[in-house]
Amino acid sequence: MKNILFYSSDIMFSNSFLIYLQNKFNVTITTNIDDFKLIFCHTHSDIIIMDIEPSKAIEIICKDIHHIKSNIPIILTYVFNNRIKDFDDRIRKYVRSIFYKPIDIDEITNKLDSLAFKKT
Repeated sequence: MKNILFYSSDIMFSNSFLIYLQNKFNVTITTNIDDFKLIFCHTHSDIIIMDIEPSKAIEIICKDIHHIKSNIPIILTYVFNNRIKDFDDRIRKYVRSIFYKPIDIDEITNKLDSLAFKKT
């Protein structure tokens, strides 16, 4: 099974995601961004999902991940608003997909399937 590292400060959202995906993926969740960085550095992940609004700090994290392991797709989920438009535009060069909330779980599942099970 492919490994997904999932970060969200919302434990309920994290648990829902875990329950939904656990039959297809090994999912590691964390609600602490510092733990997320440690887990990323010390474990193998095939896909990263971050449920967080883009900011300068998140842009740096995504950029670092992209430079360290550019083959790992990063997916972001968040509520879009015009206040973060500049961050949204800049962060796209480091992430594979962005899903705006409310998310369509089938759309995310299809994306995860295409990333995890694509033929190389």
